[in-house]
Amino acid sequence: MRYLIFLFLFCPGGLLLAQDLELFELFTDHALLQRNVAHPIWGRARPNRTVRIILDGESVKTKTNRDGRWQAELPSRDAGGPYVLSVTDGRSTVEISDVYFGDVYLLSGQSNMEWRLAQSDPDSSRAKAIADPLIRQTLIAKTGSGSPQTEIQLDEEWKPGTTDEIADFSAVGGYFAHYLRESGVDIPIGLVHSSWGGSRIEPWIPAAWQEADAQASMEEIEKEMDGRRARVQSFYQAEFGDGFPPVSEDQPNLAYLSDTEPQADWGVTTLPGLWETRGYADVDGVFYYRKRFTLNDAQIAGAAELHLGPIDDNDITYLNGNRVGATNLYSQDRIYRVPRDLLRLGENVLTVRVDDTGGGGGFHGHPDSLYLGTAAGRVPLAGDFAYRIAAFRINSNSRANQTPTLLYNAMIAPLREWPLTGVLWYQGESNAGETDASSYAAQTEALVESWREQFSNDSLPFYWVQLANFMAAPVEPDAPGWALLRAQQTAALSIPNSGQAIITDIGEADDIHPKNKWEVGRRLSLHARKHIYGQQVQASSPVARNIRLEDGAALIDFDQVGEGLTLKMAEGDRYPIVRSLSVRDTAGEWHWAVGLLTEETNALRVLNPAGTGITAVRYAWFNNPDDANLFSKGGLPVTPFELHVD
Repeated sequence: MRYLIFLFLFCPGGLLLAQDLELFELFTDHALLQRNVAHPIWGRARPNRTVRIILDGESVKTKTNRDGRWQAELPSRDAGGPYVLSVTDGRSTVEISDVYFGDVYLLSGQSNMEWRLAQSDPDSSRAKAIADPLIRQTLIAKTGSGSPQTEIQLDEEWKPGTTDEIADFSAVGGYFAHYLRESGVDIPIGLVHSSWGGSRIEPWIPAAWQEADAQASMEEIEKEMDGRRARVQSFYQAEFGDGFPPVSEDQPNLAYLSDTEPQADWGVTTLPGLWETRGYADVDGVFYYRKRFTLNDAQIAGAAELHLGPIDDNDITYLNGNRVGATNLYSQDRIYRVPRDLLRLGENVLTVRVDDTGGGGGFHGHPDSLYLGTAAGRVPLAGDFAYRIAAFRINSNSRANQTPTLLYNAMIAPLREWPLTGVLWYQGESNAGETDASSYAAQTEALVESWREQFSNDSLPFYWVQLANFMAAPVEPDAPGWALLRAQQTAALSIPNSGQAIITDIGEADDIHPKNKWEVGRRLSLHARKHIYGQQVQASSPVARNIRLEDGAALIDFDQVGEGLTLKMAEGDRYPIVRSLSVRDTAGEWHWAVGLLTEETNALRVLNPAGTGITAVRYAWFNNPDDANLFSKGGLPVTPFELHVD
C-alpha cells in the first residue's frame, strides 16, 4: 500500500490501478454532508461491479464503469445525525460512522485562513469555550498539479470540534461556525479547508479563466516539479532503501520516541537545519530526530532546561523516554524544563518528533540555540542527529502557490461534486503589490464565477475578508499602499451574492497575521446569518455612497449604516473628530484633513485645513489606518474609500 500511495503522488495524472472498493477521500468517519440535497457519493472499485449504498435503512444501487468508477446519489436529508453509511460491492464493505447532515462551507485563501485557533489561544480557553462536536473540519493537503485532478489528498480526515480538535481548526472557520450556531442556527456546520500560506490568487483560478500565458507558466513549472520529485526520490532511497513511509501518521510512534529503540537503520543529519536543505526539498510530513549525549555528576545535580530554538511546524519532545514538552507554533523557541530525576549520569537520549504541514520543516534556529542548560552550565546539542521519517509527502513544488491554476487543479477541482452552502475566502496579501492590485477585482470575479461553474451553483454565496491594517502608521497623506488592494476587494462586491468583512481595526502593525480571528469569523458570519439564514442583522460595513461640495467642505453620505454611524473615541480624545482622512486639493496635492460626523443624518463633513479646495477625499486609505474611528453603531468599521468630486 505504501508503494501505491507513493506511485499516486508521483504520477502526474494520479494514475489509479485496479483496486478494492474505495470512496472519494472526503467520505470518512465524522463526515458532514450537505443537507436538503440529493448528495452525490462516488468512488472506485473493480470494473463492472454492482455497488450498494445503505444509509439509515435506505439503499441505492449503481454499477462501476469500465474504469472502475461508480457514482450514485444519497436521498436528501434534513439536518441531523448521527448516521452510519455503508457501501458494498459484494466482495468488500466500507462503513463510515458518525455521519451528520448540515451546512458545508469551503474555506480557502492563504495563511490567515490557515491560521489555527490554537495560535491565538495559548491557554486553550477559547477552544474550550467554543468546542462543539457539530462543528467539523477536514483539511486538504497542500498540493499542485498541471491538470485538473479527480482525487484529492487529505492532511486530516473529518474531525468533530471537541476541545482538543477545534484548536487545530482554521480559526476563521471555527469562529465563523461557532457564531452561526450561537446565533440560533441549530444546524451542524462542516468546514472543508483548502488553503495554502503565501498563495497568490492566480493559482486558485482555472486556466480557462486566465490569460494565455498562464498555461505556458504551468507547463514550465510542471517540468521543474518532475525534476524535483526525481531528486527527492533518489535521495530517500539512497538513505533508506526501497519503499516509502505513508503520507501521514495518526499517532506518535512510541518506538521511535523510546530511549531503548535501536537506531542502526536510522539516517544521520546535522541540526539545526531545515530538512529542505538536507536533501528533502518540497517534502512535508513527520521526522523523528534522536541525539545521544553524556552528562557528568555536576551536570545532573539539579533540574535542567532544554533549549531547541524554533521548530517548523510542531514538535513533541522526549528525554530518556519521557515527554518533556510539545509546541504547535513554528516561530516559537522551544524551552522545556527537565526535572532532576529525568537526567542520567552517562548517556542520555533526546528524541524530537517534528510535524511539518507545509513550507520549511525542522529546526531553524542558530546552533547556539540548541543546548541543555544544566546546573554546571550548557551542554551543546547542535551537530549530528539520527533521524527517521514516519510520514512523507511531496508538496509538489515550492512555487506551486505562486503559479497560475496549480492549486485549483489539485485542491479545488476534485471537490466539484461536493455540495456546498457557501465559500469563505481570506487572501490578498500576496497580491497587494502596486503593480498587482489593479487587477484584483477582475481576478476575484474570475475566481467566484469559475468556482460557481465548477460547483454547478451560479448563486453560491461567496464571502471574503478585506485586508487588515498592517505595517507602520502613515506619515504622509498620500501613501495608499494596501488601500489599492482593499479598493479592489470592495469593487468586487458587484458580484451578486457576495459579502466582505472589513477588519482595518483589528490588525497588527508588526504582524501580517492578526491574532484576533474570532472577530473576523464573527463578521463573516453576519453575512451568512442575514443572507442564508434570514436573520435581521447588519451584515455589511457602512459604505460611502456619494460626495458633494457645500460651503468649501465635502459632504459624504453612506449606505449600509444599520442603526447609524458613530465615532470610537480613543483615550485622550477631547473632540469628536473623524480621523484617518486626507483630501486632494485643486492643485493635485494631498493634505491631512479633519471630519465631523452629523449623527442625525449619518453624513460626514470633511474640511481641508490648508484651505486650498477639495477634489477628492480618502478615508482609511493607508497600509495601516490605525486611527480610523468611524463605525456603525453595531460595531462594524466604515469601509475605506476614495471619492472624487464631479
